Amino acid sequence: MKAFTGVLVLLAGLSHAADPCGGVKLEAATVRTGKPLTEAWVKTADGKACLTDVVKEIDRNRLVRAVTVAAIVSDADRASGKGLNAAKAIAAALVDAGLPKNRVFGLAPAPTRTGELGIFLRYVERAPEDVVARVATAGGAAFLGADEPSLKPAEAGMPVLVNELVKTGPNARLTIHLKDGSSIEVKPESLVKMAALALPSGGDRQVKIEVLSGGITADVRKATQGSRFEASSKVAVASVRGTQFRFGVEEDGARLETLEGSVAISSSTDPNAIAIEVPAGKGTMVSATGEVAPPTALPAVPQITSPLKGALSGEARLAWQAATGASTYKVELARDADFLIEAKSTNVADPSLSWPEALPPGKWFWRVTGFDKAGFAGPSSKVYAFTAGK
Repeated sequence: MKAFTGVLVLLAGLSHAADPCGGVKLEAATVRTGKPLTEAWVKTADGKACLTDVVKEIDRNRLVRAVTVAAIVSDADRASGKGLNAAKAIAAALVDAGLPKNRVFGLAPAPTRTGELGIFLRYVERAPEDVVARVATAGGAAFLGADEPSLKPAEAGMPVLVNELVKTGPNARLTIHLKDGSSIEVKPESLVKMAALALPSGGDRQVKIEVLSGGITADVRKATQGSRFEASSKVAVASVRGTQFRFGVEEDGARLETLEGSVAISSSTDPNAIAIEVPAGKGTMVSATGEVAPPTALPAVPQITSPLKGALSGEARLAWQAATGASTYKVELARDADFLIEAKSTNVADPSLSWPEALPPGKWFWRVTGFDKAGFAGPSSKVYAFTAGK
């Protein structure tokens, strides 16, 4: 694996009262800060706040694998151990600020030819080409981390690394884009593990997502014959090479809904189990013992009739044609077409409703999804927009 190293560089003129570091930025494998770090200063309130900001930037970058605090001091201070003590003290302060202990080290190397003395942060970073997945959109309580105690808020652009957890709260969503154009939407109240993430250039894709709770919707681009894209739970494994599907965990097993292409699903508890092909427009349940039910037809796509654009009527009525196979409908509204901002939803039995509460003025996007009596969801309708209020 390639690596990059960087040093702490001072940004002159950036310090102000509201910013204890005088500005912190990670750029081209370099941490840039407006104030120098000293052993005495990091023990002050401002110094501690500055290191907290440094750790936040490192966490946001997420590619930093290890940080070395290097105290470049005179030969006398180096020989006496003063330099090493300072480096270790600042390393400990970084740990207190939230940097994992196994990722930060202190040392006092010999001075460089430039003769520049001071405290420097050098770090090792994953090579950009090793990052094959990034957060595309995140809304609500969405988090990433190596394990549940280390989960941090997710932001668009963040890398998603192998073996990491993705967690979403109520009404939260997170979408991950892969380098090959595939995407994974993590549904609200879900916990998934990115167990395998390998997209070698010109090679076979190897992606495995363990759905621990909740569910995902995946849009998988076609790949080579030897490629693998799997979504799994304790009782089922869904395998595809290029398709669009939903996969989720339930109390009594797992549920699969194939929207495009075909998905092979089998028991994950029986290595000899024969995979069942579930084509587009069908779904299946896998029991708690790993038994795959015969695929059944999903509800049809709801066809929205009004409003398709323009102003919402005074009675706030939304309408669509009844979808074959649907017994209920989920109606979703949001300020954006990704249904992340101010997202709202309600379930109804009839193919129309007046929204139960007054909508704040402005533009709203909406869509409808049909559900059958067994809880299977069909493809969602097209997304339309209307304007509420004046």
